[in-house]
Amino acid sequence: MIQTNIIEDLTLLPLPQWWENPWILAAMAVGAVTVLWLLWKYAPRPAPKSEEIMAPPGPPEDAQALDRLAALRQRLNTLDHYAVAIEVSEILRDYVSARFGLPVRFQTTREFLEAAVQNAALNSNHRNELGRFLGFCDLVKFARGEATHEDQTRLLDTAESFVRSTARSRSQP
Repeated sequence: MIQTNIIEDLTLLPLPQWWENPWILAAMAVGAVTVLWLLWKYAPRPAPKSEEIMAPPGPPEDAQALDRLAALRQRLNTLDHYAVAIEVSEILRDYVSARFGLPVRFQTTREFLEAAVQNAALNSNHRNELGRFLGFCDLVKFARGEATHEDQTRLLDTAESFVRSTARSRSQP
């Protein structure tokens, strides 16, 4: 057997003509990125631990709502009745959405109350109180109804009362 330098014996094979087309190379790159994205999107992930599901980060939703209502009460004299109705309605909608898991944030009052009937955590007194509260807020916000300072204070009192009566005890998840 004759020993020759193997490296010198290797010759490069010519590339196929389709390989030199930039569109083919771009399509292959897009295909590779698509495959990687699909693998990432549909790859199985470990389930979160039960503590992560049970305890959301931050203070409880009732404490957040009560803090926001207290801050609004302090600014009550500097805001007009329209701004107060909007803000107190937003605070209560955020609270109900976080506390009961209802998509109240982007629903009309009527849609929300129809969905609230299905939620066992909201009894009929809560639904009635919430319906009157949101109805008055809608009157001020959309019909540009008037609200006296006493009405605004009553609105805040009603919101605080609702939050306190529906708040979870600290031992509940």
